Amino acid sequence: MASPGCLLIAVTAVLMLVGLVFSGFTAVLDHGAANAAPARVEGIPDILLDAYVRAAQALEGMEPQCTGMRWQILAGIGKIESNLLAGREISPNGDVTPPVIGPRLDGSGVGGNLTPHYDTDNGRWDGDTEYDRAVGPNQHLPSGWPIYGADGNGDGVADPHNVYDSALASARELCLSAGGAAVDFTDRAQLDAALYRYNRSRNYVADVRAEIDAFDAIPPIVDGGAGSEQGRAAVEWALKQVGKPYVWGGEGPGGFDCSGLTMKAWQAAGVTIPRVTTDQYRIGQRVSLDELQPGDLLFYDTTDLGAPGPAPSHVTMYIGDGQMVNAPSSGQTVRTEPIQSSTYSPRFMAAVRPG
Repeated sequence: MASPGCLLIAVTAVLMLVGLVFSGFTAVLDHGAANAAPARVEGIPDILLDAYVRAAQALEGMEPQCTGMRWQILAGIGKIESNLLAGREISPNGDVTPPVIGPRLDGSGVGGNLTPHYDTDNGRWDGDTEYDRAVGPNQHLPSGWPIYGADGNGDGVADPHNVYDSALASARELCLSAGGAAVDFTDRAQLDAALYRYNRSRNYVADVRAEIDAFDAIPPIVDGGAGSEQGRAAVEWALKQVGKPYVWGGEGPGGFDCSGLTMKAWQAAGVTIPRVTTDQYRIGQRVSLDELQPGDLLFYDTTDLGAPGPAPSHVTMYIGDGQMVNAPSSGQTVRTEPIQSSTYSPRFMAAVRPG
């Protein structure tokens, strides 16, 4: 029997702090937001990863019509556009040496460009006063910088050759290029459309999506110092399912709904729990949010969003460090995200520890 509580219609990402100011590069971010990414990712310089994480967190506060931005999207673009700055130096404030400057966009076909882009910045960013060149880690056109450019590190200058500014500009362009329409970056079709607006090439979209999927598959660090051995085993199993599609009634291995994922995860840890969300809600020990341990189940009333009753109508699993693993809804994939969010936090009902 399929869980009745896994038909969440709209899912947003991390609850943002409106007006978040990047006044220092080592500032502590509230609600565990800094844990939205692993401390380190192989192949991504630490400062560049920090820039991607901060830009993703800042977008909703700046452009609230766009939800679900995450560091993996920006890193996917950066991998294709500049190979994540391999071989270049990044200063503590984010400046890149030597700067990344693309080929002259003179319509000659170099780099696939067949349309001349005449100079729009008097050579300020690309050093070319005749034609434009894409610039920076995520390759921005000088013509678009006055629209999408951003001061991501709070130094008073929007510079495409700075990783913090470039990352935030990319996030803004993916959002604002929709012309004011809402964009949910957790929706694969909407993400693909945004990437196509960024670079009008289907091959480009496919290449970036492959990199995003690879980054999505990297699990966050589990808080291994807390929780039972069975709870940690359930989390480890659930994290291996990240990236698989949501399937209503799914119990794997190809896809899952919310309670199918949590049931199978605890089953892999040697603990049998019921199949349906409302039944899972009634078993185990109730715990408060400040007592959470890896493996605990988090229950929500999402009936106002279209999920069929009765409540609770959605369940996720806590994995540690303020994060949960979630099979959200049709068209989405199993993913990790902070437990603090504008969608889930107001609808939280209770936490249960199986076993």
